[in-house]
Amino acid sequence: MKTILLIILSLYQQDRGINDFKLRAGDLIFQEDCASGTDNTIKAVTAGIGDYRFTHVGIVYIDDNDSVYVIEATRPKVAKTPLDDYLYPGGKGGYPKSVVGRLKEEYIHCIPAALNEGLTLVGKDYDDGFILGNDKYYCSELIYDILLRANNHIPVFPLNTMTFKSPDTDEITEGWKEYFGKYNLPIPEGEPGINPGAMSRSDVIDIVHYY
Repeated sequence: MKTILLIILSLYQQDRGINDFKLRAGDLIFQEDCASGTDNTIKAVTAGIGDYRFTHVGIVYIDDNDSVYVIEATRPKVAKTPLDDYLYPGGKGGYPKSVVGRLKEEYIHCIPAALNEGLTLVGKDYDDGFILGNDKYYCSELIYDILLRANNHIPVFPLNTMTFKSPDTDEITEGWKEYFGKYNLPIPEGEPGINPGAMSRSDVIDIVHYY
């Protein structure tokens, strides 16, 4: 069934010239998931470009055979995911909205080394506690970290002060209380970090495509 849907989608795109866009190695694909649970918890405290509330981000890797993958930090481990599986995952109750960001010219030199760093991290555990420097990775932390290493430890994306509070109430949301309680972890309110929404708004990238 998924294969049939992908074929229909491909024909639809071809008919409208959508496939004229071509991903490049190092492109970032931001996603706003249609699923519930943790994704909606993230949406409650983050804001991306426009009206998007991104819940995920990965970086495009193209191998020597021109096969396209996305290196992503996702549960349970950092993975190298085929592009179609990343854009059109099964079993989530609807495909996520995907938006492509491209590093500006002055940062293009970082991409080869960043992708090599990303490949070495495939298989590392997902970071449920959103803590920097613990050899585990959440999605935007992975992108931040591999670009940091590739740029002689000069940040490409700035870190932010993390908050898990609702902008409406200035209180930590019930969803986040439940999330950190489930994993028996402290809430890292006020700690340094980065989320996909903040990354999408950064002036180091241009938004170049909407799927």
